[in-house]
Amino acid sequence: MVQVFVDGITKKYGNVAAVDDVDFVVDDTSFVTLLGPSGCGKTTVLRSIVGVETPDEGIIRVGNKTVFSSRDKIMIPPENRNMGMVYQSYALWPHLSVFDNVAYALQIRKFSKDEIHEKVMSALKLVRLGDLPDRLIPNLSGGQQQRVALARSLAPLPDILLFDEPFGNLDIRSRAMMRRDLSNILHQQGVTSIFVTHDRDEAFAMADRVGIMNAGKF
Repeated sequence: MVQVFVDGITKKYGNVAAVDDVDFVVDDTSFVTLLGPSGCGKTTVLRSIVGVETPDEGIIRVGNKTVFSSRDKIMIPPENRNMGMVYQSYALWPHLSVFDNVAYALQIRKFSKDEIHEKVMSALKLVRLGDLPDRLIPNLSGGQQQRVALARSLAPLPDILLFDEPFGNLDIRSRAMMRRDLSNILHQQGVTSIFVTHDRDEAFAMADRVGIMNAGKF
């Protein structure tokens, strides 16, 4: 079971607590949204879980593995946490094809060529891009680029998926379509997921549970 335990996480910048003694649990295979205004601390929580931010205090566990503990001085680097992250900016390489963008996450994990091909095509089919593996990123719509970013995160079969306002650059129609498709894909795959947004309708339309944040607290 891949539960996420966040216990007493605190992160300060100077005298300001961006995250102030936050506790919550994400159950195995569930979809949890962190909802709140800009600056409330939700993205800092997400970045602490994936490992690109180091909290000042607290414990983070994924399943039975402690990935961060201020008390025990544990800080597992992001590449060893087996998590996928999808950003608002997509973070895709424009000079690479759809296939190569998705394959990159597998290449750095040293999968064989046959495994890479199988996993990439499986992930692309899942996000309905199976017919576009050779297309370059600039020749895709915003919604299609977001699907490539999702496929790249899904391909290595991560323990959990993290989303940092991934639909912020999409138009209203594309956002509605991606909400529906993402919910279906994540529930179909049974991936434990944490989604950050400031959009109330988005949060309640997609999540199994919603954690509302303000001024660094739940």
